[in-house]
Amino acid sequence: DPALVRKIDWRIIPTLLLAYFLQFLDKVAVNYANVMGLQKDLNMQGQDFSWTATAFFIGYIVAEWPQGILLHRFSVSKVLGCNIFIWGIILCCSAACHNTASIIAVRTLLGMCEAVIAPALIVITSQWYVKAEAPLRYGIWYCGLGAGQIVGGLISFGAQHSSSTFASWRVMFVCVGIVNILVALLILLTLPDGPQKASFLSQEEKESIKKRLEMDSAGNEPTKFCLHSFRELLLDPQTWLLVLLTLCITIPSGVITTFSAVLIHSFGFDSRQSALLNMPSGAVSIFATMLSTWAIVKQAPRWLSIVGLLIPALIGGALLSFEGIDRSAGSLAGIYLVNFIVAPLAIIYNWVGANYNGHTQKVTASAVIS
Repeated sequence: DPALVRKIDWRIIPTLLLAYFLQFLDKVAVNYANVMGLQKDLNMQGQDFSWTATAFFIGYIVAEWPQGILLHRFSVSKVLGCNIFIWGIILCCSAACHNTASIIAVRTLLGMCEAVIAPALIVITSQWYVKAEAPLRYGIWYCGLGAGQIVGGLISFGAQHSSSTFASWRVMFVCVGIVNILVALLILLTLPDGPQKASFLSQEEKESIKKRLEMDSAGNEPTKFCLHSFRELLLDPQTWLLVLLTLCITIPSGVITTFSAVLIHSFGFDSRQSALLNMPSGAVSIFATMLSTWAIVKQAPRWLSIVGLLIPALIGGALLSFEGIDRSAGSLAGIYLVNFIVAPLAIIYNWVGANYNGHTQKVTASAVIS
């Protein structure tokens, strides 16, 4: 029923897009804070900022399993909303950091909370859509990543014009943290715990969704933990191939999202110019994500879409490696092209949603792979 699918789209997808947007905005905020004086204000030396950036991913990895357990035991939407609320508070606390140890501690806690985002959104998407409908929806909410880069640049640029006695990066963290808290409350109050508990659907519509998902084996299964399904997933070579693929994509994409503003600053631009010039990176991410999503909707093989996205990223890496660190257009083009590397994650999330059946496998695979 196209009308029913559109109704779900308007009610569910904007919330998922907003959640993923905020998660990436929080992650990229430290990138912008770095060119806004964070290193100087916190008296960082040597590799201190690199450890600050790494701390987020350490927390993320450590918390994947615990977050997966929470998603098994409790309402997925409530676990998501609570984590966003907590990380909003943590972001506000980032403004109070006065040394390297404190910012590393805060970034670690932030990573632990944000480990919930991909597993939660994958499960929620599979609760509402059959497998043929899901790729476009994954692509849409994943565009929150590019939107986070763009809006993050604007917030950074605006905060640097603040007349507050606070450092501009502190103002930015507080503003972003407050927005996260407000959105968390919105999610807790409005995002349903699955189709059968959605107040905006009639009983007939709920039954229609249930029947569609059962026929497709896409979602809406019992949430009780199944040991057999868990063991089957861990013994499946596909699981570990997807883990390896995710690692190969996450490492370079994490580097570019954390250090892109710093690299642009090193080309000779000031901090305000660096914030603005990093914004096209977000536009490239959105373009790459929607291009690959369109290809999958048109039945292109997922592996081929990933390979196609890696080609511009390799060209961008080559430009950065051989063009030289100066103010040349080639170096900036390299920064932008490397952002194609982030788009394959949307395909991997879609792969997880499509290839694993049952609540146990979907939640566990999402936690392990993402």
